[in-house]
Amino acid sequence: MNPTTKGMLWALSAVLTGSWLPLLYLFTHVSNDPFVWRSWLLVFQVVMLLPVFFLVPAGNKRLLEKARRLLFYWGEAGEPVRVRKPLDMLRTPVLWMAISFALDLAFWVWAATLIDPLVVTIIFQLMLIGMVWMAARLGRKISSGERPSPHVLSGKHWTLMFLSFLGAALVVWSETAAVGALNWLGIALAFLGTATAVGSLWGTVSIGRLMGWPTRNHHDLVWNATFAAVAGRILALPLTLIGGFLFFPPSGDSFDLTWNLVGLLTLTGVFNAAGALSHRYSLYVTSSLSVQRIMFFSPVFQMLWLWLFAEVSIANPQALLIGTGIVLLSNLGWQSKQL
Repeated sequence: MNPTTKGMLWALSAVLTGSWLPLLYLFTHVSNDPFVWRSWLLVFQVVMLLPVFFLVPAGNKRLLEKARRLLFYWGEAGEPVRVRKPLDMLRTPVLWMAISFALDLAFWVWAATLIDPLVVTIIFQLMLIGMVWMAARLGRKISSGERPSPHVLSGKHWTLMFLSFLGAALVVWSETAAVGALNWLGIALAFLGTATAVGSLWGTVSIGRLMGWPTRNHHDLVWNATFAAVAGRILALPLTLIGGFLFFPPSGDSFDLTWNLVGLLTLTGVFNAAGALSHRYSLYVTSSLSVQRIMFFSPVFQMLWLWLFAEVSIANPQALLIGTGIVLLSNLGWQSKQL
């Protein structure tokens, strides 16, 4: 089986497993404080990711060596550079990954309490565009070090990205069909959550390459990225607690951890681990970003599950469908030419 076909199958697996996550986020968010919810979710995600360390047949599983690699960043020559002074920490992917893990899904559920979760879900699909952009950016940096770039982005793809954002604007407008009635805080939170989701997901991918440089073994890279994801979530945990203290002072509406909720959080962690593992393999087994277009089918299933199992209220369904169609078709149009 050629690498592109493998990548497509892994991407399809990521779509089928990850598409359930928005629905599970809604079912598990049972308090007014999204940061407390995110704290508990981080714990369950870390626990469910631990079996991956034993399942992935990586050749190098030296924990101390991997931990030291967290203090590296990509230098101008396209090679890993170790932190030498405190300001260098601002250039490390691990710092921004930890901050992003603390904010991404907290903003998602916060936004979903202010605007319809369908709208939040479609806005979050712009995260995939950000992932492709970050992959191309890293490719340019690596190629500047006189190595072949693993990913290249052309002007055509920038145009299609613009169309995707145009489609997202229609999705936002579908919330009320009246600009003056839009909940701008909810929309801003959704876009901020999308930006930080790019930071958290791409941080794991980028650190996976930093830890294994210059290896191209996809098993090692997936294992490294999983290690980065676990480390990033552990570092993000105190940040979520600080966020809850700053934005949501303690009140009578506490987060009660019932057995039903434990079961749902465990299920969320399992689907997250399976989806993340599949997505990382889809990125590492092939250098062709074209297989990532399959990920744009994810919102179709996400919207279906939300529509069937959650309460949704859209004032202008036509705008929602047209905007979603533009987002999907614009990005699927990249299939006509591999990156």
